[in-house]
Amino acid sequence: MESLKAKLQQLPNKKVPALALIVVAIAGMILGVIAASTGPVTNNSFTGEAGTYHNNTGTYNPADNGLFVVTNAFPSNITTSVTFGASGTNKVLMNTLVVGDWVEKLTFTGVAADAATHNGKVTVQNGSAPTGGTILNSLNAQAFTLVGGGASATGTVTMYLDLGTGTLTNPIGIYVTTT
Repeated sequence: MESLKAKLQQLPNKKVPALALIVVAIAGMILGVIAASTGPVTNNSFTGEAGTYHNNTGTYNPADNGLFVVTNAFPSNITTSVTFGASGTNKVLMNTLVVGDWVEKLTFTGVAADAATHNGKVTVQNGSAPTGGTILNSLNAQAFTLVGGGASATGTVTMYLDLGTGTLTNPIGIYVTTT
């Protein structure tokens, strides 16, 4: 028992040759480079809305605020008629938002002194725009109603349209008509 204790106490006193430490360090670096270079690499090209075709006709020209993926589900209120409020007021229209689906966001701005009712329709197509493609989530007949608030009603109405899919094909055609 004494001899084992004595050997353990002498262990820290042994000198490790510097050359052995250098060899171990170099071997570690080489293995690290090999491990890093053999891992899978996936290149992703994020082009945002490059390839999105817009065609707005009628009374209002909505601003396209882009595409995003739904993170929280919300029920639809798209059939509700919305009246523009005063400047700085924003109201929201949306179809049913499903987690994981792509959403198109459009913003309409009220016109001062307009008190008329405006009916609108949005069509969103996936692939082959502007002449065709797959109509997304029955948005071929996505109707909505905007009502001018009169006098100083220059507020905004933001529309969120769930496209009904988690995968999109470029290009995307977005057609908005208002009367």
